[in-house]
Amino acid sequence: MFTTSLDITFSFFCRSSHKYSNGENPIVFRIVYRGERRDIFTGLTCPTEYWSAEFGMVVPKHKAAVTINKNLKAIEAKAQQKFDLLLLKNEEFSIDELVEAIKGKTPPPQNILDYIELKEQEIKDSVGARIATTTWYKYQRTIRYFKDFLHEKKGIKNIPVSKVDDQFVEQFFNYLKKEKKNSHNSATALMGCMSSILMPAVKNKVIKFNPFMGLKLSRKPVIRDFLEMEEIEKLEKLDNLSEAQRLKRDIFLLAVFTGLAYGDIKKLCKDNIKKDNDGTYYIQHSRKKTGIMSTIPLLPPAIRILQYYSPTEDFRDFQWRIPSNQKVNSGLKEIGELAGISKKLFVHLGRHTFATTVTMSNNVSMESVSKMLGHSTLKHTQIYAKIVATKVKSEMNQLRSVFQ
Repeated sequence: MFTTSLDITFSFFCRSSHKYSNGENPIVFRIVYRGERRDIFTGLTCPTEYWSAEFGMVVPKHKAAVTINKNLKAIEAKAQQKFDLLLLKNEEFSIDELVEAIKGKTPPPQNILDYIELKEQEIKDSVGARIATTTWYKYQRTIRYFKDFLHEKKGIKNIPVSKVDDQFVEQFFNYLKKEKKNSHNSATALMGCMSSILMPAVKNKVIKFNPFMGLKLSRKPVIRDFLEMEEIEKLEKLDNLSEAQRLKRDIFLLAVFTGLAYGDIKKLCKDNIKKDNDGTYYIQHSRKKTGIMSTIPLLPPAIRILQYYSPTEDFRDFQWRIPSNQKVNSGLKEIGELAGISKKLFVHLGRHTFATTVTMSNNVSMESVSKMLGHSTLKHTQIYAKIVATKVKSEMNQLRSVFQ
C-alpha cells in the first residue's frame, strides 16, 4: 500500500469472490482519492492462499511470485507517475480522469495552447498535400496574434479551453481589427482558423457551447483593385532593372497575362504547357488552392516572358527560381514606384488585372474567365464583372459632361 499526503491511496488485493476456471483469483488495483474508490483489474491472477493481504503482494512460495510482484510494482509506479503529472498541471481532476490516464486513455486537452499545438501540427503535416502554403501562413498568423492577445489583454500565457465563451471570442475578433489593424475580411478569415482550432474542444464537450455561433463572420464585399492597360505598359517598358528586380516584375506580369496565382506560378513547369493542333500553346494545370483543373490559352506577352528565362529556343524550357511571395511583393513596391504607378503592387493584383483589364474588358465571357481562373462557381468570377461594369459606368459619367 502507498499513501500520499494528498488523500490518495494505492493498494492491491486478491478478489476471493471471483475465481477463474484455472482456480486462480484476479488481482485488483484499488485507488481511493478524496473519498472516492475505483478498482482496476490488473490482468494478473493467483490463488488466494498465495496472497499476502498485509503486504499486498504474492508470497514467495508461489512459483511466479517474483514476476507477478514485479508487475504489481510497475503498475503502482505508473499510477504514481500519472497522478504526479496531473498534479503538475495545477488543475482540478477527478478520480475517473486519473483512472483513464492509468489505462492509457488520454482525455481531451484542457488548455487552449494544447489545441493550438495539435492543429498547428496537423496543418504543417498537410502542407503541399491538401493544404496550401498560404493556409499554413494564415494559421501561423492567427496563432501569433492569439498569443499576443492572451499576453496583452489577459496578462496570461495560457487559458483553460472551457473558459472560452462568445464574449472571449468577440474580444479576440475586435483585437484583430483594432490592435492588429486587420480589415474586416482578413479578421474574419483569421477567426475561421481559430474556429477550426477550437472545434475539437466543442465536439468533445470540453467547451459546452460553440462560442462562434453568435458571432457574425460574413465577409463584406470589396472592390478589388486592378491595373489599367497604360499601367501594364509602363511595367513592360521598364528598363535598367537588376536581374532580381526584373524577375519580380516578370512574375507579376505573368500573373497579369495568365491569371495564375503565386502558388501556381511557383509550381509551373514545362509539363503544364501544351501545344494545340493549330500551333498555339495553353497552360493546363490543377489549381494549388482548390485542385480545380483550368486551361489558359497563352498570350504572346506571357510567352515572351518565359522565353527570356529559357536557355533554348523553346520557351517551355524556362528556368527560374521563384522567391517567396513576401519577397516578390516587397520588391514590387519599389518596381511600382519606378514605373510611376501609385497603386500598391502585389502578385495577386496581377490575377485581378487578368480578370478585368486583360479579359472581361476585351469581351471575354464570364464563363471563360471563370474556367481560366479555376473558380469553383461563377459567384467568385462575378466580382470582376461588377468591377468592369463599374468602370464602364464611371467612364460614361465622364462622357455625359460632353453631351450636356
